Amino acid sequence: MKINAITFTESGTAQNKIQEKNKKETKIPHLTTGEVIYAGLSAAGILGLTAVVSAKQGKINTLRRIIQENSNSNKNALDFVETLLPYKIEKLSENKLYKAFSETKDTFMNFLNNTKEDAKNIKNFLFSVTADEKAGQEFVHEMLQDPRKTVENLSLLKNKIGGEKNLLEWLQATNGYNDAYGKYIEKVIANPDRKAEDLLSISPNWFLKEFQDIAKTQNFRFGELPEEFKELGDYSHFVHWLNNMNFAENETKLLEYSGKHMHVTRINKGLSGKAPYIIEFNKGKPEEKAFVLKAQQSWGCDTAYAKENLCYKSDSAFMNAQMDYYLTLHNCENATKFYLYDYNSNSGLYEFQKGKEAGGIENILDANKRLKDMNSLGIYYNDACSCNFIEKDGILKVIDIGDSSFIDPLRPGAKGYNMQTPNWCGVGLPNLSMMLKD
Repeated sequence: MKINAITFTESGTAQNKIQEKNKKETKIPHLTTGEVIYAGLSAAGILGLTAVVSAKQGKINTLRRIIQENSNSNKNALDFVETLLPYKIEKLSENKLYKAFSETKDTFMNFLNNTKEDAKNIKNFLFSVTADEKAGQEFVHEMLQDPRKTVENLSLLKNKIGGEKNLLEWLQATNGYNDAYGKYIEKVIANPDRKAEDLLSISPNWFLKEFQDIAKTQNFRFGELPEEFKELGDYSHFVHWLNNMNFAENETKLLEYSGKHMHVTRINKGLSGKAPYIIEFNKGKPEEKAFVLKAQQSWGCDTAYAKENLCYKSDSAFMNAQMDYYLTLHNCENATKFYLYDYNSNSGLYEFQKGKEAGGIENILDANKRLKDMNSLGIYYNDACSCNFIEKDGILKVIDIGDSSFIDPLRPGAKGYNMQTPNWCGVGLPNLSMMLKD
């Protein structure tokens, strides 16, 4: 998906006149046609979808206001500037298409699917909606109800708004979708009754601080601890106790903790920095239950700063837990059930999934072609090692989310709250993900 950036060199003439007007509080008698064209083209830099967008849009808005303040003789200049704008933002009460939408009492996407309006009017409608405080929040809320509809919704929006360029412009420009999304997330964060599940049902890429603020402590958890582990007492202490034992690879030990017996197997060496264990209660009995525990190794870096950095590294227990819980909350058929993340012990707890060895996976394309439900939720798998998968009832299941990426244009991230997932493997993954979506 190629985005061409358009940049402009600052002009002296029109800019100086605007500054002079601000300083002296006097009206500018007239703007030449050349000055109007230049300012309009500068504002049209929004087509590049770069940081230039906000500055240029502000310039053309200032120009429009100056023309309006001068005299009716400048109406032609104002009309000309309006034609140079790639979109128009009207008050919702003045947008005819929004009036028609309000009368239908329908959802935004159903309305757009059924309307016969041309692309320009739909583009102006969408900008007017996302620029409005209340309507913008309603639109974003609708988009977040089912992440599996992202591809379908984007396809409909692209066709209705007049193509990919217009869609990208609306998603990223000032007063577009991303701005409305950021305001929506701010309201979610401002809710004192929010829970970790409220955040992780939206996306799997939050800063530590958001969970710490919810828990009102540096140490936090998200998810639900199974009864078998509640009976152990201090779960964090149990993980530290287990992680300090010397296990050989694939070695099984019969252990007792807090009066409960369990079989524990160290699965492998944990080359990614997580120590993986299979923990079995009542092994060999009808009530047998098995879990997988993945504990982050600190390598002696036990300061708060070092621990935070370990959480943000690729393939960390924290990053894996966010993705796995996001998939569990959405009942992803390709995912192993996630139970709990505990920051104190920096560990994730999962259901032990049984199945047969998965074959025919030579590269990440092979893997993702069989992970349709996971892809529909915006997560793309990046590690082609067949040991990370099992097959159960004909469905490929991921038993180690590893270096996976989250990409969803309708969940673009909110500044200060979301981060770009660090799990990027290989060149051009965003383009690859778009190909996989197609």
